[in-house]
Amino acid sequence: MMWFKINQRSSVPLYKQIKDNIKNLIYKKEINDGETLPSIRQLADDIRVNPNTVSKAYKELEGEGIILARQGIGYLVIAKPKNIKSILIEDSKNELNKIIIRLKNSGVDYEEFKEVIEELWKKK
Repeated sequence: MMWFKINQRSSVPLYKQIKDNIKNLIYKKEINDGETLPSIRQLADDIRVNPNTVSKAYKELEGEGIILARQGIGYLVIAKPKNIKSILIEDSKNELNKIIIRLKNSGVDYEEFKEVIEELWKKK
C-alpha cells in the first residue's frame, strides 16, 4: 500500500514531509482516531526512505500528541481532525513567521505580501 509520496528533492526534510502527510491524512479523515499506522519498517519500505527517518517522524508525532506507541500494537492515532487543524494552523504560523521576517528584512511591505497571499490562495 502506498500511503503518500515523498519528494526526495524538496528542501523540506523527509521526516517533516512524513509528519505533514500523516497530519493531512488524519485531518481529511483518511486515517481515523484509534487506527494503527503502518510499522516503521513497512512505511519506510512503502515510501522508500530510511527507517530512521520514519522513526523520527513518528517520535515527533508522538511528542505532539497525535499518535501513541503501544507495545505489541504499534502506533495508534489519538488525535481528532479538529485538533489536527489547530496543529496545522500553528505549524503554518511558525513557517509564515520565518517568511515574513525574511520579506520584511528585504523591504517587502504588507500590501505586496498580501497580494502574493491572495494570488496563491486563489490558485489552490
